[in-house]
Amino acid sequence: MTIRRWTFPKWVLLGLAATFAVAHESFGQDKAPVEALLAARLPAEELEQGWIRLFDGNTMMGWVDAGKANWRVEDGTLVADQGENGLLCTTVPFRNYELQVEFWADESTNSGVFLRTPPKPTDPGKDCFELNIAPVTNAFPTGSFVYRQKVSEQVDAPKSREWHRFQVLLEGDKAKVWLDGKECLSYTDPTNLNKGRIGLQFREGKVAFRNIKLRPIGDTILPGKQEAFLPAVKVEASWGSDGSLTIVGGRGHVETKRQLGNGFVQFAATTLTSNVNSGVFFRCIPGEDMNGYECQLHHGFKADRTDPVDSGTGAIFRRQAARAVLSDEGKKAFVTIVAEGPRIATWVHGVQVVDWEDTRKADPNPRRGLRTEAGSLMLQGHDPASQVRFETLRLGDTD
Repeated sequence: MTIRRWTFPKWVLLGLAATFAVAHESFGQDKAPVEALLAARLPAEELEQGWIRLFDGNTMMGWVDAGKANWRVEDGTLVADQGENGLLCTTVPFRNYELQVEFWADESTNSGVFLRTPPKPTDPGKDCFELNIAPVTNAFPTGSFVYRQKVSEQVDAPKSREWHRFQVLLEGDKAKVWLDGKECLSYTDPTNLNKGRIGLQFREGKVAFRNIKLRPIGDTILPGKQEAFLPAVKVEASWGSDGSLTIVGGRGHVETKRQLGNGFVQFAATTLTSNVNSGVFFRCIPGEDMNGYECQLHHGFKADRTDPVDSGTGAIFRRQAARAVLSDEGKKAFVTIVAEGPRIATWVHGVQVVDWEDTRKADPNPRRGLRTEAGSLMLQGHDPASQVRFETLRLGDTD
């Protein structure tokens, strides 16, 4: 019997490996009915301001249990009532932001919302901000920063077994907290906490959270600021009276002068012709032809929105498809990217569609391997028929 040995060029093998990696990573994505994800999209006013949902109301995508509690989704809420003291954390960190979160606590519950935290904090007076949820008999009752500052005496203690709302503003060393619309804490941090995850604590007693939304704070490049960009390469670039940037043709790009490694990018873009393939490349090798990670802008899907034509808006192209296509042809698409080391997460219309870790070996070129070094951003025109108007571009670093 003759055994035939097949040989393939190296580029074919690399392509097969990349395809397998994408399929394997996609298999682990949290699934939810498309109708529920579409319903979770934020209204236009909040999207224009930059808000995203940290909890989509249906799945635990974007969260990791750093402890051993029975966290689960019930009736659109994140709930825990048994287990060991620990945190349910976001998979990516944030630095400066506004946060909104509603919480429900039993009479004896001791819980909290941890800010700029590691997954396993050891001293809330030093390594995180613990926004406490606790009875009035606690040394740091609800609305306090544990071991840092007690809640204002001017604020009434929230009633147990009712829904209440925290609003938080963290910017630099300044922190402010509102409880049910009343300012309850204003604090200046002497410990120089720079960044960290959002953590929901289970310690004792039943606790539930819902409507968890965040608005990252950074710098606005678009609209306006033509001086922030280098000359267009192989595309036509024009500026509107509203400060938007329209890119026609391709394959080419418009590159930012500013570079970003770890941090966030937010963009809003409208495709002006049908079936447009575009995107925003980040951590690019400056001056080269879009050698970076590509956050896809493509609204097409096949049988349904869970089957994108070309990875889907918010996908990390050739690495991780979007779990659903939540954008629409001819309408403004709002996309958020957060990158921290090998972890990359994206949101479309405020709903998370990708939570992916690049496990490839380090390489200066992200087309070939993991790149964590800072690089420029490139706004893509993919082909001669491409017409895309970029209306918003914001970014902020966490380094």
